[in-house]
Amino acid sequence: MKWKVTAHFLVFMVLSLLLSLFVFFTISILFLYSNIGRERILPYQNPGTYTVDFAEHIEVKNNQIVIPDENLNELEQGDVWIQVLDENGTELYSRFKPEHAPDHYTPAKLIHYHKFTGALEDSTIFVGMLRSGSRDLSYIMGFPEEVIGKTSLYYRSETLLWDAVIVFFVVVAVVMLIALLFGYFFSRRLAKPIVKIISGIQHLVKGDYRKEYEPAGIYQTVFLNLNELSSTLLSNEAERNKLEKIREDWVTNITHDIKTPLASIRGYTELIQNTDYELSKLERKKYTEIILDKSSYIERLIDDLNLTYKLNSASFPVAQKVEDLVEILRESVIQILNHPLYEETNLEFSAKIENYPSKCDKLLLQRAFMNIIYNAIVHNPPDTFIKISVKKEKNHVQIDIKDKGKGIPENEIENLFTRYYRGTNTGETHKGSGLGLAIAKQVIEAHGGEIAVESQLNEGTEVVIVL
Repeated sequence: MKWKVTAHFLVFMVLSLLLSLFVFFTISILFLYSNIGRERILPYQNPGTYTVDFAEHIEVKNNQIVIPDENLNELEQGDVWIQVLDENGTELYSRFKPEHAPDHYTPAKLIHYHKFTGALEDSTIFVGMLRSGSRDLSYIMGFPEEVIGKTSLYYRSETLLWDAVIVFFVVVAVVMLIALLFGYFFSRRLAKPIVKIISGIQHLVKGDYRKEYEPAGIYQTVFLNLNELSSTLLSNEAERNKLEKIREDWVTNITHDIKTPLASIRGYTELIQNTDYELSKLERKKYTEIILDKSSYIERLIDDLNLTYKLNSASFPVAQKVEDLVEILRESVIQILNHPLYEETNLEFSAKIENYPSKCDKLLLQRAFMNIIYNAIVHNPPDTFIKISVKKEKNHVQIDIKDKGKGIPENEIENLFTRYYRGTNTGETHKGSGLGLAIAKQVIEAHGGEIAVESQLNEGTEVVIVL
């Protein structure tokens, strides 16, 4: 893997360098052999062309050489000097000429000075031709050696193409060698953390979320995100295992809760159908009521299962009819107190507002309120005081269901509204389906509300609902 990534980097580096060199040389050639920018840097842009073109600005009037002032200013600014020579190489005119420059040039000297940079007074000279009437004059223009230089290129015409091919491949080979050496060390530096990142992702795919990486180098942010992802996946896995354990316990409990009433139903049914045993009307009525009660329990359990999965779906329709929330809560309390088992419950209802109209599903909200109140009743001693209050707070209504019972352990509060969960303080007599509070929370949230619980052992529990 490491060498594969390194090879990719090497190929990329070599191609990038070759492309960069090609672009660089292309731009350089275009720049050197064009007039781009000539208007801005006239003397230095292309001194050979500038020298030849300067003949347009040299005039011969009455055997006198005349150059316009603007062109002389241009030469002065560029520190360029000029000499105009006659047919024999003798000076006719000069401006800005160095102190020791000769006044006469033989053909050999002129060729020598023209060929070699700095041969004449630290200047690089260029020669131009000037036709004046029947006379063929010449002129020399000297550029500062530290600014303008030149050299000669020699080649054999008969081997030019072959020599160019050899030079090309030698240059390419050298460039590739440099690129490979540079790319190798650079790519190793880049490939090492990438291999580590790929390895980290492979660990995540295999379910290993415990490996952490030191966030350093140019991929520091990537390693930080990888560590954060590992932590999140590890947390999700722990939560999933926890939920799965709760679900398994719930399946065991719910199986027991269904089998127990079914056993009673089957037993009493067989007893009623048994012709060998004569039942009195009172016994038959008693056994039938037990069967109906056990059947109702199973039916309620199935309804709870059905409702909690429906509420978990975003497409479940919640009725939007204007109802009085205070009246819904009051009716819920009355229904509980009218139940024979809970008519002696120490329950108090207090409303600081007369009504609070709101769009809601009355039956669902009533079920949520009753589930929470029943939970406070059945999980506390019979004489536990429970207070239910409702008040208006700015743009919402707040409902408090507070008891002074035995409280809930802190480590169980976070799971209180989890489906299938049963707390450790649930007695054998009141083991429910584990769905009551989960349904209550889903109903409250389906109406855009919030529910929270605060509790302390041996001091009581308070459930706060905001709608």
